[in-house]
Amino acid sequence: MEEVENLVKYMKFVQSPTQTRLFQPPPHYQSLKSRGEQNPEFWKEVATALVDQKHNTETARNSYQIIMFQGGLPHEPYFIAINNRGQVIIGPSKKMVATYVVGELEVLI
Repeated sequence: MEEVENLVKYMKFVQSPTQTRLFQPPPHYQSLKSRGEQNPEFWKEVATALVDQKHNTETARNSYQIIMFQGGLPHEPYFIAINNRGQVIIGPSKKMVATYVVGELEVLI
């Protein structure tokens, strides 16, 4: 998906978030599709494809395996994963993102 490649290029220079949260379009980001970043369904599709197609790291937390996309600057990485509700989560560390994702899973069990 060309849209994912566009996002990956842009995200190389995005500052890592200080808190774990839902992944929203970064400031000043423009998708290839006109105003696609303003369409929540389109944005979710692109962000989900990012993790599905470009995952480059993973972690285990409480016996759950979580695939993630790691991006950002070498000294300031960020991690993106998908929770069980299909929400795309971003955070400053694997541990924080995994804790958020697994916490959501365990609440539903």
